[in-house]
Amino acid sequence: MNTYKAIRNEISSDNMMATVHQLAKWKRHSGTAEELEAFKYLKSVLDGFGYTTRLIPCETYISLPVSCTLKVNDEPVYAQTHSMVPNAHALAPLIYCQNETEIRNTNCANKIVLTNGRAVYGPVKAAQDGNAAGIIFVQEAVIRECIPSACWGSPTTHDWGLLPKIPVASIIDDAGNPMIEQLKSGSTLIADITTEVDTGWQNIPLLIGDIKAPENCNQFVQLTGHCDSWYYGAIDNGTSNSLQVEIARIAKEHQAELKRNFRVVFYSGHSHGRYAGSAWYADNFFEDLRANCIANINTDSAGCRGADDIIHSIVMPEAKPLAVQIVKEQTGEQFEGKRCGRLGDQSFWNVGLSSAFASFSRQKKRMLPNGKMGFERGNSELGPGWHTPDDLEKHIDPNNLLRDAKIVGEYVMTCLTEQVIPMHLECAVAEITSELEKWAALAGDKFDLDDTIERSKQLNGKVELFMDTELSDSVKNECILKLSRLLTAINFTRGSIYGNEPALPIDAIPVLSSIHKLIDQNTAEVDIPALKLELLRARNFINHNIKLANDLLDSVMK
Repeated sequence: MNTYKAIRNEISSDNMMATVHQLAKWKRHSGTAEELEAFKYLKSVLDGFGYTTRLIPCETYISLPVSCTLKVNDEPVYAQTHSMVPNAHALAPLIYCQNETEIRNTNCANKIVLTNGRAVYGPVKAAQDGNAAGIIFVQEAVIRECIPSACWGSPTTHDWGLLPKIPVASIIDDAGNPMIEQLKSGSTLIADITTEVDTGWQNIPLLIGDIKAPENCNQFVQLTGHCDSWYYGAIDNGTSNSLQVEIARIAKEHQAELKRNFRVVFYSGHSHGRYAGSAWYADNFFEDLRANCIANINTDSAGCRGADDIIHSIVMPEAKPLAVQIVKEQTGEQFEGKRCGRLGDQSFWNVGLSSAFASFSRQKKRMLPNGKMGFERGNSELGPGWHTPDDLEKHIDPNNLLRDAKIVGEYVMTCLTEQVIPMHLECAVAEITSELEKWAALAGDKFDLDDTIERSKQLNGKVELFMDTELSDSVKNECILKLSRLLTAINFTRGSIYGNEPALPIDAIPVLSSIHKLIDQNTAEVDIPALKLELLRARNFINHNIKLANDLLDSVMK
């Protein structure tokens, strides 16, 4: 493929650093006046380029930590609480559980759990299920801001149970490790914890900037990133916002060459609403996105010092070949990518968008003194300042930022200027077939997927033929877009295209996840027929989408 190589010489590191410097003057907590100033600044820049801009208020559920007090045996201990934690108090003995599994296997009733790691939903849910009074996380070296909720975006009435119900806090290991040793030796420690969080419905900003291709066209490519931050957020997400602005500048300069429209989107609510801004955008622009958006290219935390891993960003299978080519040509490295997970504003699976990237570059794991691969003390995958007050400009590597921008920029501009949408749908079908085979092997004789696998293989051959068939650009592009909607639904959703999946780990082809329970020896006999009914409906969903895809291909290749 002839990628848009010209952008490699047009991206300006100085431009991006100037944008970051401006953004990092504001603490951009979701819904605050300072954050709104940052959005107004970005709007003024896009207006100056000649974009049509919309700054939209979005009613979302936002949570900002206010205060946390902790005493252990009446001695004060520095602690922080987290977004979406309730305003609550607990006074109870501490009990140490190393991880989520241990929490679930321990009697934690009326105790405050002390556990290792960052404050995430899994251990919180395990503690709640065990009737624990609260939970305290022991983080390594620094306390990183977290959001231990499993609700993706703002809650509906069905989602309240995905929010924490007990006080949650974090302390650093310098304070926590002595407590752990005391508990292991049989000492009794009484914790007194109070959490205060400002949580509720409020308006946050969403900024959209559009430019049109010369020929009348409804299809567009979008480059997205959150503008809200923890504290000054120079890297998370100032560098990526600067990357968006710089690519927007170049796209405008080459507007005459565009084959489809370009949209740049800045969200709020990423850090304090569990992707509330992107979820609001997906909900409120559903018809436009589903009908017209060919790809969602996301950027998060670009250009950090030491971010030398550029081969493991998330990417959908159909979007990967273009990334492989660009990364190889620009850097000589072999981009591997990894499956998209529930992170990084991936709010568009239900809409059916092909997606590429989030945090494109990251720190490399190294051999630690304990013999395990990981990050040096005080560092993290997205750098030492990630989710702390130390997320400052000093951690930016302008050369890494330039590298990331060149790769993302060439990817965006190729999607905008190629006659045929550069998405390899045969890769998506091949992955679906492979995952179906894995599910079939797991299910064994308890559930039959043989016919579905055969249908998927037949579709794979038909898609390969379609990709090689000479058709008009408009017919081919329309077919690629419609096929991506069907394939993304199979690969990434539980069958509903109208709402986001929870912020929890998710299987490939998740509509088949009931197979886990079906084969579990502990599953009650009365539930077996019910699970088979669930899976019958799941198989119907997959088969129907495959049929729709086959019918679509037959209609364009007849």
